[in-house]
Amino acid sequence: MESIRIPFKSDKYGNSMDARVSWDNQASPQSPKPIALVYHGGGLIVGSSEMIPHAQTAYLSAHNFLVVAPNYRLAPQATAAEAFADCEEAYDWATTALPAALAAAHALLQVDTSRVVAYGHSFGGTLALHVGGAKNVKAVTAFYPSLFLADATSAAHAPARAPLFATAADFAPSKADWAAIAPAATQLCEAPLALPGTTVPEPRNKWQMHLLKHGQWLSTLQPDGEYAVLNPLTRVRAQWPPVLIVQSAADEVPGSNVGLARRAEAEMRAAGVAEVRVVVVEGEGHMFDLPASVGTTDLGARWGAVVEGLEWLCGRV
Repeated sequence: MESIRIPFKSDKYGNSMDARVSWDNQASPQSPKPIALVYHGGGLIVGSSEMIPHAQTAYLSAHNFLVVAPNYRLAPQATAAEAFADCEEAYDWATTALPAALAAAHALLQVDTSRVVAYGHSFGGTLALHVGGAKNVKAVTAFYPSLFLADATSAAHAPARAPLFATAADFAPSKADWAAIAPAATQLCEAPLALPGTTVPEPRNKWQMHLLKHGQWLSTLQPDGEYAVLNPLTRVRAQWPPVLIVQSAADEVPGSNVGLARRAEAEMRAAGVAEVRVVVVEGEGHMFDLPASVGTTDLGARWGAVVEGLEWLCGRV
């Protein structure tokens, strides 16, 4: 599998924003490749294209996809509306400028820009739903997406009650911390995700946990209070592509649970979306598929759920 980073736009200061583009030259190299856009999670505060599981990229690449994982601007230097716009622009770039950019160095690489699918993890799943509804997309898979964030009664608007967040230490960023969270003359579009037990949280990670603990997450993402932008389902219509939601049953992250996934399924069906399905992954929590073992040494139920989500895309291009 080949994988390169390519700039696809600039932030408001002129700094480049990259997408990671991956493909397998052994997978029918003469056959035009459909595009799989994949959006990372992180609550619009942390994350990057580098956190997309390698096993998932390799799976789609082996099925002849050109896998495009764009970065997008993160809060607090950008609003949610700006991040959503970045993800739409990534689609536009992938279906117009990218094929020519690749052809210069990879003459045999052909891209079929009429066949595009989208998927993502956590808030990346929300972004995939948004792009799927806004653009010409053949299918969407959303892994444990953040749903109904425009609903004022949502738990995402209140202090988080799950122990992971409720017991997190309060964090008041120092001047040095703020310089790391919101550096001058750049809009961050990549920030490490602190996985429990594996990394030392950076100021941005501690700040994110503080926001969730105190119910300030969404007001930080969209300070003007226009929360409808956060909920793609406010824009659902019958013309939406087939949608699969893969939801972990033991998820405790605000905005992500089986009940919300079922509600989303019902609303899409009521709007006339032809194909909608929810797959529940029993006993698993948020980000169940992100460990490197899933899809390599762990080929059990977790990988099976991932494959089901990816096959939903493969079968619809």
